[in-house]
Amino acid sequence: MIEEITVNRNPPANLKPEDYPLFRQSLQTTFRRLHPITIKNAWILQDTVFSPGEFRFYSEFTHQKKLPLLPIAKRIGLCAVKSWKKIPKGIWILDEWSPNYFHWMADCLPRLWEGLDRAPEFPVILPEFFKNIPFVVQSLSLIKVRVEYFKTSENVKVDTLVLTARTASYPNFNLPLTKRTRENLALHSTKSPWRKIYISRKFAPKRRAHNEDEVEVLLVKKGFEIVYAEKLTVHQQIRLMSETSVLAGLHGAALTNMFFLPKTAKVLELRNQNDHLTQCFFKLASALDLAYYYTLNRGDSENTILTDFTIDLEALDKTLDQILF
Repeated sequence: MIEEITVNRNPPANLKPEDYPLFRQSLQTTFRRLHPITIKNAWILQDTVFSPGEFRFYSEFTHQKKLPLLPIAKRIGLCAVKSWKKIPKGIWILDEWSPNYFHWMADCLPRLWEGLDRAPEFPVILPEFFKNIPFVVQSLSLIKVRVEYFKTSENVKVDTLVLTARTASYPNFNLPLTKRTRENLALHSTKSPWRKIYISRKFAPKRRAHNEDEVEVLLVKKGFEIVYAEKLTVHQQIRLMSETSVLAGLHGAALTNMFFLPKTAKVLELRNQNDHLTQCFFKLASALDLAYYYTLNRGDSENTILTDFTIDLEALDKTLDQILF
């Protein structure tokens, strides 16, 4: 079944009239999504699912776009030289973006909730290399979900497979399922949230601030703690977010941790100027009903995903005053 969903979003809390064009197209979005299906006698061939009974590949469920003929043919050819593993039952929640922290939390976990709604006792089926991704192992341990791993040298026969689909087109979010991620993983502090957290990308390979030292000095003066998310476990990040009233950072995967903020918290994203396309964290904050603030900063290029930035310290100072006072 295909469902059409329309999402309306409030503008950023500090939206300037001259910046409205950057957000205009994101204030209302309509997207279509598939719903989970159950397949008997399913085959997992590398990273997609085949139903021999229907003689059909379900790549529209396992990839961002339906695979064309040549990639399908390659998977058929490779399966001939692999051994077979049999699994009685399982849930599939992956696509090609799943090993990324943002996409695991924002895409895979909402798919997991729908899969578990259908089959609460089924394990999740994952390629064996996911064992080496700490945030995957740690988050599934917190959720207490069983996992069945298979090797890259194996095809998999599954007697009963719950095949989930993306719950929203990227970079959109399915509101009820997004909030379930917060409900199922977030912790609740016994005290009102008090910490102000800046997630630094000083040690990241890309999307760093040229003037990071000056940024940190300003933030520390405003009472912020400087945090390096890559040094924390998932549980430590969740615990930290439960105590946080303001979360700030450059566009990057660690802002995904807003999932675990209290509902009264505020989010500040340091954005690339003139970029109206990279809206995933604005949209995530909206899905979680969090107040979203932004500043615009000069990137070395227009490609937000790859560029480094020079942070506008004056704009940052003024925006922090809006948030804190």
